[in-house]
Amino acid sequence: MNTSRLVEFSEEDLAELDEVAQYAETMTPALGAMEVGNVRNQARAGAIAERVSRRQPASVRSQEMVYRSVAAELAGVTFTTDRSMQAQIAQAVEWVECYPATLAAWEAGRITRGHATAVLRCGTVLPRDARAEFDAAAAELCVGQSVGRVKDRLDHLAQELHPRTLAERHKEARGERRVGSPQPVGDGMSDLIARVPGVLAAAIDDRLNEQASTIIDADPDGRTRDQIRADILCDMLLTGSPLADPTIDGDGNGTLGMIRAKVQVVVPALSLLGRDDDPANDTTTADLVGSAPIDPATARALAGAVATWERLVVHPVSGQVLCTDSYRRTASMARLLRARDRHCRFPGCRRPAIRCELDHTLDYALGGRTDIRNLCHLCQRHHSMKQFTSWGVRQLGGGVLEWTSPTGRVYIDHPPAPLVRFMPSGGGAPPPDEGGCAPPPQPAPF
Repeated sequence: MNTSRLVEFSEEDLAELDEVAQYAETMTPALGAMEVGNVRNQARAGAIAERVSRRQPASVRSQEMVYRSVAAELAGVTFTTDRSMQAQIAQAVEWVECYPATLAAWEAGRITRGHATAVLRCGTVLPRDARAEFDAAAAELCVGQSVGRVKDRLDHLAQELHPRTLAERHKEARGERRVGSPQPVGDGMSDLIARVPGVLAAAIDDRLNEQASTIIDADPDGRTRDQIRADILCDMLLTGSPLADPTIDGDGNGTLGMIRAKVQVVVPALSLLGRDDDPANDTTTADLVGSAPIDPATARALAGAVATWERLVVHPVSGQVLCTDSYRRTASMARLLRARDRHCRFPGCRRPAIRCELDHTLDYALGGRTDIRNLCHLCQRHHSMKQFTSWGVRQLGGGVLEWTSPTGRVYIDHPPAPLVRFMPSGGGAPPPDEGGCAPPPQPAPF
């Protein structure tokens, strides 16, 4: 064991930690079975309410009195509110009727409530007759993945199975953009919620984070990051510049105002060319990394607004990223690795690669080479954990990482498959070695 690490476990500590992990591992299926049993019971309550409601006069049905009464019955014995219970019953009915495969995987302990909730949320965009196919594929996608990691794949799966294109639906949804009326939450505070295009929301969030990071350490009031973000948002909307900026001058200029948002987007070549707006040809969407799919028109607008864009060549069958322009240069290696990893490579972490550090898997000081087969993106939290604790990692080739916990458990982390790719009509050649690349026979994402 590397004696330079700051955190070490004694044999007794490791033995006890192993017992704790074993208990958690054993309890997961048991908890899943209990939770799904409760879901099925709530769905039965919903079925009772539906059956009784059909026998009532129209005036009673319209006011959902039966559903409220049934929800209140369960709320009384579970020490919750009838409003909350009614929402739980509606969710349970949806799981049972539309997502049996997801429920079965949850009941067997192969996935968790978080996964099942993500499947339910992503499936809401689909018509009910399209959810069976989504359910079967989504349940398998979730196995062995953290909830955060699998959400974007579920979003894209739902988009692929939707009978209408994302471009069509986004055009309609943009008409609903708005800022809601302030909702008082007590103590003189209110929530202000805006519905805007996803890429703009991600950019706003990124810019607030960058501005808050600039001043948080030197903030004389000792505010938290959330407090600073809220103050900057108010300043920007009300004055046009963040008054929280300690470098602001009398004319309203300051370093915070110079900070611009950064988002990472993967765009298919045909989206840039405008050939996939036809519903008959729209087989893919662009991906706002770390968030959700975006429509082709927005992707083209983003590509047209930047000075440079980075070409990624991917294998047409496996989807593996093979190279970027000028691959052998150091800057291009960073682009390739950013394209391959897309986010922090610690199991379960989804912090975008543009906010992570490139780490030598085998330390450079110990002889590790500056090579794509010895580099990966880690966020600051997990970079530090690799450096200062007994968590170990090694590369297995092809960007696959093998992490080993202090108790000896092994976790395999695969690089995320590109969410936008094209399938050839015939077979494709096998991917070349990581040290070089050849252009694929089909258009590739940009």
